[in-house]
Amino acid sequence: MTHSYDRFGGLSAMVVGALSLLYAVFYLVIARSAPEVGALGSWIILAASGIFSSAAFVALYLRLRPASEGFALWGLALGLYSSFATLAHGVYQALLILNLRSAEQGQRAAIELVRMVPSQVDPAGLGTFGVIGLASLVTGLLIVRGGRLPRALGYLAIVNAVLLVTLFFATAAGSQTLILLSGGLTSVIVGPIFWIGLGRTLRRETEAAGAAATALA
Repeated sequence: MTHSYDRFGGLSAMVVGALSLLYAVFYLVIARSAPEVGALGSWIILAASGIFSSAAFVALYLRLRPASEGFALWGLALGLYSSFATLAHGVYQALLILNLRSAEQGQRAAIELVRMVPSQVDPAGLGTFGVIGLASLVTGLLIVRGGRLPRALGYLAIVNAVLLVTLFFATAAGSQTLILLSGGLTSVIVGPIFWIGLGRTLRRETEAAGAAATALA
């Protein structure tokens, strides 16, 4: 049963990595030429990543539990909170854009207003950036110390944690330069490498275990 979930969790982690890249494309590229498509698409992608990241965090917990059950459970709790905050944040912002556009606001005015108004469900990206940064730090340290996954993944998770927490404080302070720097690094480089690497590792080890079990049978 655990091997079966590892396959699903690994696939979910890879989807999170792919969605992170897709989010960057919509938010940083498409939004320049088509603001509404870029903004609306990025929030929908963010919401979807919250669903898949929850599955990936459960797979991480199952793998890291033998190293330290308490810290692994704490990492899972932080990860699940951030996943559902991300889902709620994305859905809230997407619906806000649609509702403002259909009311008296114009397309560009609606998008600018959404950017200025703090999210009521995830202020300043507390869950989307801050709490998931803490979850990444806890799981990264467990990976490095526990030896249950490649240490390179642990170091990537720690670097990603620093970027995510920085992004949270930059968002709270309204520092656009720091937002673009930390957000670009985590969504385009470090985050996708970690999540896709984690997914490939989980699926590869599961396939190897399945092949070994078949050979013994």
